[in-house]
Amino acid sequence: MRSGHRLKVTRSTTRAACSTPISKSGCDETQGVAVDRERGFVFVACSSRVVALDANHGGAVLGSIDTGDGLDNIDYSDSEHLLYAAASVAATLTVARVGDKGDFGSVAVVPTAKGARSVVAGEKRAYVIDPIDGQILFVTQTNP
Repeated sequence: MRSGHRLKVTRSTTRAACSTPISKSGCDETQGVAVDRERGFVFVACSSRVVALDANHGGAVLGSIDTGDGLDNIDYSDSEHLLYAAASVAATLTVARVGDKGDFGSVAVVPTAKGARSVVAGEKRAYVIDPIDGQILFVTQTNP
């Protein structure tokens, strides 16, 4: 968009396709959200765990996985069915495979750095932001 141009967003052009009550996750405070579009799962980051909800069935809880304290951000790889969760206090990145019923299987818990809390998933890799040391940590998958 060029400088000086405006974009108008109205209710008629933007609307929610569905809603999932994330309060069913049991989180005191939601830290982040990711979605498996194909299977209709919504992943909700709590302070030390991720909960999978079924968007197609009123937000029913499907499963959860502990991630360590300080969970702030999550991301999801649709093609690999992998969830990535960065916990800043625990200084870990949890990688979990998501099954067809929304259950979690731990793939790896990778040490990161204290304060590293944001993650972006890529194909067989993840990038974790370490704001304290001003770096981006690069994590690659070495097993299938």
